[in-house]
Amino acid sequence: MHKKVIHWWHGRRARFYRNSRWHLVLDISLVVLIILLASIALRLSSYHPQIMNTLNFDHYFNGGTSTTTSNDKLKFEVGSQINKNVISNGDDIILTINYANLGNVDLDTLTITPEFSSAAFKIIELSLVGNDSINTSIKDNALILKELKVDEGSEISLLIKWSAVKTDFPREINWSLHVEGVHGQQEAQKNQILPSIKIISDLNLEANIYFHSPQGDQLGIGPIPPIVGIPTTYWLIVKAENLGNDLSDLVFSANLPTGVELSGEESLLAGKASYDKAQRRLIWQLDSLSAVGGDYIANFGLNFTPTDEQVGKNAIILSNLRYNVTDNFTGTRISGSLNNLDSSLPDDHLNRGLGVIEAE
Repeated sequence: MHKKVIHWWHGRRARFYRNSRWHLVLDISLVVLIILLASIALRLSSYHPQIMNTLNFDHYFNGGTSTTTSNDKLKFEVGSQINKNVISNGDDIILTINYANLGNVDLDTLTITPEFSSAAFKIIELSLVGNDSINTSIKDNALILKELKVDEGSEISLLIKWSAVKTDFPREINWSLHVEGVHGQQEAQKNQILPSIKIISDLNLEANIYFHSPQGDQLGIGPIPPIVGIPTTYWLIVKAENLGNDLSDLVFSANLPTGVELSGEESLLAGKASYDKAQRRLIWQLDSLSAVGGDYIANFGLNFTPTDEQVGKNAIILSNLRYNVTDNFTGTRISGSLNNLDSSLPDDHLNRGLGVIEAE
């Protein structure tokens, strides 16, 4: 062997090295590179022995695109579904997971961790729904399945409580599952993209009756408390606040009971108003509301004339208050109802509780 190496060296020197020094430089560089790579491999093997087992070279030679790193003996399958793909801010999410050990060895643990793609969201709490298996637990917002036998599998549901870290957060949750199976020193990992979830806009609509404004200015006219047969004029203030998504076609409506009439005075900072006399229904409409809010306020004067039957009681001024609007991003219709408004004026700080009708 020694003579063969010497013979190869003399032949290569005579053929290449005498004509050009670059061949010698190239050969030396290749030898140094091989030694360097071998040294790195030995260091990795001694520091993390499982690295040599978990590397899947077939993935590169066969052109695979999976994010899984696996060993021939470790193979598992995880499927999932969510209860809703459109939710309100802060609504709980129920994630149902199907899992199975398809390898030829038992898994010591199968750890499944939901992860949000954006730092704008965080998981507050992860809990099991209707499962009390001793081999199932939650730790650090991860589901841990222990001692999963070959061909064993099941379904499990998780309740996910989450929150937005800031107010101007994205209106869509993009997330994934990080799955890791372990058998002794061997492990396999997989990242699985979950369906995105759209978040409905944060709409707050309020309607209140005042005799004096929140700033203390007198708006109404007439006796307080109201007196039978004498009109008292109140003001209805309706305000819509929006943050999140653009909205369209807002409709607010309310019924005027007998004894309550529109005064004919109104102030609209946005939208248009109408009154259905047959239904005695007041309607306020807005074509659109911006995702970043705006001055969406409507004010209406209401004349209330008490009757003898109402003496000693607070009288209903508006009933059947309802609203609905379209969220353009999620494609959903947001709707709601408000409590009846009466003469007790709970939001009028100067006249709160002065609504019991008095005799003439």
